[in-house]
Amino acid sequence: MSADVFSGKLCSIKDREDIHENSQYVIPFRRSDLKRSPRSFFKTRRIKQKSFINALNFRNFINDHIYVQAVHTCSKEKFLIMAYPGTCSNGRVTMTLPEQSLLSFDNYILEALLIDNGMTVMVMDMDLLSVSDRSFCAELHQFGFAYHSRRERRFPCRMVDAVIRAGDGEYSGTLDEFNASSLRINLKDKQWVEHDAAQTSSQPIVIELFRGGETIFSGPTKLVRVEKHSHAVVFSPLNIEQKKYNERKFRNTRLALAPAPQAMFVHPFTNKSAMYDICDITTSGFSFLMESDYAIIVPGMIFPKLQVVFAGGLSLECSAQALYLKKQQGNLTKVGFLITDMDPVTYTRLFNILTRADDPHSLASSKVPIDALWEFFFRSGFIYPDKYLCLSNNKERFKNTYEKLYHDCPEIFSSLTYQRNDLIYGHVSIVKAYPFAWMVQHLAALPMGNKRTGLFILKQMLNYLDGFHRMPSIGMKYLMFNYRPDNKFPNYFFGGVCTILNAPYMCSVDEFAYLTHRLPEEENGVPDGWSIKACNQEDLVALHEAYHRHSPGLMIDSFGLEVDDNALWDSFESRGLKRRCASYVLTRDKRRVCFFIVDQSDQGLNMSDLLNSIKVIIPDPDPQYLPWRILLDVLSCLGKEYGAEDIVLQVFPSSYLDKAGVHYPKKYCLWIAKTSYFDPYYDAIRGMTHFSVLKYFKSYVETRLGLRK
Repeated sequence: MSADVFSGKLCSIKDREDIHENSQYVIPFRRSDLKRSPRSFFKTRRIKQKSFINALNFRNFINDHIYVQAVHTCSKEKFLIMAYPGTCSNGRVTMTLPEQSLLSFDNYILEALLIDNGMTVMVMDMDLLSVSDRSFCAELHQFGFAYHSRRERRFPCRMVDAVIRAGDGEYSGTLDEFNASSLRINLKDKQWVEHDAAQTSSQPIVIELFRGGETIFSGPTKLVRVEKHSHAVVFSPLNIEQKKYNERKFRNTRLALAPAPQAMFVHPFTNKSAMYDICDITTSGFSFLMESDYAIIVPGMIFPKLQVVFAGGLSLECSAQALYLKKQQGNLTKVGFLITDMDPVTYTRLFNILTRADDPHSLASSKVPIDALWEFFFRSGFIYPDKYLCLSNNKERFKNTYEKLYHDCPEIFSSLTYQRNDLIYGHVSIVKAYPFAWMVQHLAALPMGNKRTGLFILKQMLNYLDGFHRMPSIGMKYLMFNYRPDNKFPNYFFGGVCTILNAPYMCSVDEFAYLTHRLPEEENGVPDGWSIKACNQEDLVALHEAYHRHSPGLMIDSFGLEVDDNALWDSFESRGLKRRCASYVLTRDKRRVCFFIVDQSDQGLNMSDLLNSIKVIIPDPDPQYLPWRILLDVLSCLGKEYGAEDIVLQVFPSSYLDKAGVHYPKKYCLWIAKTSYFDPYYDAIRGMTHFSVLKYFKSYVETRLGLRK
């Protein structure tokens, strides 16, 4: 029970120290007029003995305490003593002091029992039958009173540590009880309570709460009052709606599903289970309603584990944070939550439920019908004759790779389709290509009636990525996409995104020369005077410098070459797939003349084998520093790791091949965006999916004339 429900003086007798030493078990009774002044409370009613007994037995069942109203025999001051009730069925009850308490009932005159449920105080007079120093037996009266003493119920807490940061000071304590508008903290530092608290009341006060070392609340508060007698301080959390992201014109639709899913969680403060019906939900967050006078959520509260449970028992686990409380009509409060983390498999399941509810043709699933997908690739022209000529000799290997990708790799691969039954009209996939980078690929579409399916699948991809990139467990620091510069729509859209962001540290496009090279039957070896080795940290710094001679972009950053962790490659291997990436440097007379990014994967992981190729980064594209024949000899050494006759080369900058007189059939643009910059520009990017023929034609003409890069 809260000491602030009462008002009075502390004991002034010589045994005050004993009372203070047991302050967690005895508090001053500060409402001696409890039964005589019901106007002090919001509502007072008479209760029957049966109701009080039911409340007693419930406390006994959960091993919780109540309070005994008592008068000290010497000082005549009133106190509330914590005690545990035994079972009660005939109006008689036995009360026992806690084992850790050093108090004795012999020093008190016992008058009544009090039960505080956080909002209502139940008081029942009693007649003593027997008393010892540690327990007593009493007969309850036939009637008592219930005092509705608060507008909001308070809830007791245990095992929650608190850190208060006020001004330059930091103070520790424990959370005693709370409701949506207040936190009552018992402080260890008595000096701050008695002298310094009032001086910091006008300063910003930040409180952090922990359970088992894990943060469960962090937020600004204001000081409400100081209770010097109990060394407790009451704070009010500032219910300021925390805007984690900018307001948007284009937002993922908030859906009110029927039947409503439920939010199930263990309350961080009380460690008790709770469940609420969700009234609206997106991939970024959700909200639910709760009774205002029974509000158990505090803005800023952190939920390390929360489950969203759908009809049929599907349970999706995430971490979340309460952002705001908004009063609604009647005795209701709306609580808004942000989903702070979710693994890729769970996120895709959530997105699939929501996108299907919004548009029945949209699908995000790890069980794409493979035969229908291959048919779509050919019907849409995504696999055109020349491309099929390249992959036809290994078509069984391609089929096997895609069977694994689309059915067994939800942690590292996901696909979105727009389809009617099992006939696919639009498709895009993303694969975790590097430790912090996901690659968009297989973007293709066919008209479905009068629908511009390409725009639908593009919007679907943006909706998916909107929440996907925010989840720390997913690890999407960069998003990348490869496209041919003469491919009109990708050039329009992805080039347009680059123009919108308008900064190479946010988004960049680099152009590679693309060609295949047949390896000699016998390895030529590295010529004398030249050497090749794996890059160390100094070489990687030089690689960044070499790249930035030609581009201010993000390419080398996105590869994550500094990451000394094979977790991603092991994830591929555990699913029977191959994925590796390593960097090498070619030197002559201690001069770094060329760098190689050796990407290895199964054929077909990317249709053009862009993840199964060697990227050649040349600091100085003049062939006099790196003759073409020398480069071919080095590539014959690196190429043996592929176990194939032909290897794919991507050369940057392409001007090297032009100067060396080497023909290459095509170029590829590598588009990279740093996802942390997406949010402020999301509306502008989404606006590009609102297709206008005039806008598209204007962009295309500007690009062809070199007016837009």
